[in-house]
Amino acid sequence: MDHSDATANPVAQLLVVTRSLVELTDRAMSDSELSRAAADVLVFAARQAARLVEDLVSVRSHDSIHARDFVQSSSSADLDRAYTDLECLAEAAGMIRAHGIGSQYRAHLAYLMRYAAESACMALERVERSATRVEPLSGLSSSPAAVLHV
Repeated sequence: MDHSDATANPVAQLLVVTRSLVELTDRAMSDSELSRAAADVLVFAARQAARLVEDLVSVRSHDSIHARDFVQSSSSADLDRAYTDLECLAEAAGMIRAHGIGSQYRAHLAYLMRYAAESACMALERVERSATRVEPLSGLSSSPAAVLHV
C-alpha cells in the first residue's frame, strides 16, 4: 500500500497509526523505560486514532439505509474494540505523563499498553478484511461510510 492508498481509506490510516503505536510500545517494553516524551506521543496518537474510530462509527451508524446492518455486524464490534483499546492506551500513557510511574511498574504498564495497541491493530485488520470481502478497496470512495460497507 502506498501513501495515496492510506489517505483514501480511513481504516488503512488507522492501521498505519496503530501499527506505529505497537512499535512504540514494543520499544518501551524492550527498553523497560517509558519516558514522558514517549508518553506524550502515545497519548496524542492514541486519542487521535480513537477519535477517528468514533467518527467512522458515527458516520456509519447515521446512514439510515445501512445503520441496522452495521450495528449488528462484526465490523461494528471490532471498531468498538479498537476504540476501547486506543482509549485504554491513551489513559495509561496519560498516567505516565501526568504522574510519572515508578520503575518497578513501568514494565507492567508498557506490557498493558503493548497489548492494547496490538489488540486495536488486530480489530482494525479484521475491519479492513471485512470491507475487502464486501467490496475491493480500490473501488471504495474516501468516505468512511463506503469503507465500512457491510
